[in-house]
Amino acid sequence: MGELTIFFYDGAYGGDLATMVHLCDVEGSVVPDDRPPFPLLEEVRRVLGMCAEKYAAPCASGDCFSVLIGRKTEAQLQHLARLDVVAQQGLARASVIYADGSRTDINGAVFEGDDDVVTTLLNVLEAQTDGVR
Repeated sequence: MGELTIFFYDGAYGGDLATMVHLCDVEGSVVPDDRPPFPLLEEVRRVLGMCAEKYAAPCASGDCFSVLIGRKTEAQLQHLARLDVVAQQGLARASVIYADGSRTDINGAVFEGDDDVVTTLLNVLEAQTDGVR
């Protein structure tokens, strides 16, 4: 299994990445011992958790940012999902659109106005993992 690549873009996704401002990338993978692989969003949460402890990331310029998630396999990058994150009035939420077209929403994560994009997404994913909606 290849490494996750997580791309952060400023603003709401409008169908054309060329028009969006690229903020940062995070790469990595987390493989559990003696059990099946983590579900995608759980692996993303764990990779971002390791990143947030060590590195600074930029903040979004407004209340929206988009995240593309892929997996590197040899020379190719397989698209897995896109997350559209909205953070307003102290609450962050995300719409997850998977490569197969299915979608889900994650609501209810608290954020501070100076949280960077990695921290904001990590808070959203932790809220989903903790069952907070």
